[in-house]
Amino acid sequence: MKANLKRVAAVALVSLVNGVSFAPLATAADDDASGLEELRRAMTEPSEAPKKKRTRAIVFDGDAAQAQPGAAPAASGGGADCAALPPDVRATAVQFPIQFRPGSAVITPGSGNTLTEIGKILALTPDRCVIVEGHTDAEGNPEKNMALSRERANAVVKFIVDKGSVERKRLVPVGKGSTDPLRDLDPRDAKNRRVVFKVVAG
Repeated sequence: MKANLKRVAAVALVSLVNGVSFAPLATAADDDASGLEELRRAMTEPSEAPKKKRTRAIVFDGDAAQAQPGAAPAASGGGADCAALPPDVRATAVQFPIQFRPGSAVITPGSGNTLTEIGKILALTPDRCVIVEGHTDAEGNPEKNMALSRERANAVVKFIVDKGSVERKRLVPVGKGSTDPLRDLDPRDAKNRRVVFKVVAG
C-alpha cells in the first residue's frame, strides 16, 4: 500500500514540475477511434459532387474493368464499377496505422478488429466508392516496397469484403509504396507505413 502511494506521489510530483501538467499520451486505440469517427463522417455526410470532366480514365492495380476513353465514369458506387476513376477524382482521405506481419501482407489480429469496424462504417453508405491505398516507408528496395504496398492494399480490401457486407466493386486497392510520405516526416520513418481510405465524393 505504501509503495503504491509513493508511486502515485512521484507521478504527481513529476506532473507539477514548473507548474506544467501532462495529459496522458494518446494510444493506438485513441488514434483508431478518432479515425473511425472521421471515416464515419466522410461516409455519411453529404458531399459536393465532383465535376464531371471528359478525361481518360485510369484503372488501378490491374482491375479488369476499363472505361471507354473520353468517358467520365461515375464516381459513386450504385450500379457502377468503381475501378475506373478520373485521375483528379475528389475524395476525403482518412488514414489508419494498420499493422501487418513484418515484410508481408498478413494483417495482425489487432488491426483485424479495426478493419472489422471500418467495414461496418463502409457498409452504411453503399453508393460510395472507396480507394484503399497501401503506403510503406522508404527503407529497402523501392520496387519491393511498391509491390508490398499493393499486396497490403489488396489484403485490406479482401478482409473487408470477406468479413463485412461491402461489395468488392466499391473498393479500389492501390499500392503507393514510399512515393507519398507524410508531410514533414523523414521518408524512412515507420509512421509512413499506413493504409489510407479515400472516400470518393458522391
